[in-house]
Amino acid sequence: MLVRLMKFGVLLVTGLALAASAQAAAGTGAVTTASAAIAPMTAPAAGAEAAAKPAPRVVARAAKRAPVVRRDPQVYLFRGLANVFSLGMDDMAKELKAQGIPNKVLNHANWPRVAADITAKYKANPKATRPIVLVGHSLGANAVLLMAQKLARDGVPVDLVVTFDPTTKGPVAPGVRRYLNLYQSNNGWAEALDVPAGAGKRVVNSDVRKRTDIKAAVSHFDIDKNRVLHQQVVAEIVRLAGGKARP
Repeated sequence: MLVRLMKFGVLLVTGLALAASAQAAAGTGAVTTASAAIAPMTAPAAGAEAAAKPAPRVVARAAKRAPVVRRDPQVYLFRGLANVFSLGMDDMAKELKAQGIPNKVLNHANWPRVAADITAKYKANPKATRPIVLVGHSLGANAVLLMAQKLARDGVPVDLVVTFDPTTKGPVAPGVRRYLNLYQSNNGWAEALDVPAGAGKRVVNSDVRKRTDIKAAVSHFDIDKNRVLHQQVVAEIVRLAGGKARP
């Protein structure tokens, strides 16, 4: 009897040990299986995630540029009496073209038509129709003074008026930015322009008789042909047009 009880005890302990081992093995397998089942659900590595996502599109934005304004300078030169005594205007026109400045030479009697043309162009495109420059000799100088006044009254800004020996003192209009009067005070023809109060800086009377850079004597009939005066006027017009005068 005692022997049977001892055998039964050994079997019981052995069975319990085997059961514990089996249970432990089963638990480990379950964890492994569960881990295997869960593994695909875990977050992918950072590199894999970056590779999986499409790269963001980079849209290049063009830099904003100010619109280019194509200039249409209005430069007119007017001859004097009979359209034959002011051929210096033709010489200056060639000099301006050589500097890249378009221009026209006309008889002084044509100024009303030209003023109407300039006004129409300016009203249609104010930014492009600049600069506006008027040059004249003798009666042509008188004409550009009247023309500038008419343009100013019509709301058209005139950038420069150049007069070679005008035979009148004006008019000098407030809508003109600059007057340059090249005249000879003792030739019996020319006049200095009137300078309205407060307009001293924009109205320049340059008496060639008193200028040290004018070596040769000039008269009313050849002042428009003087090379020094041409260079001065051409340089001013080129500067207004945004260029640099070439020698």
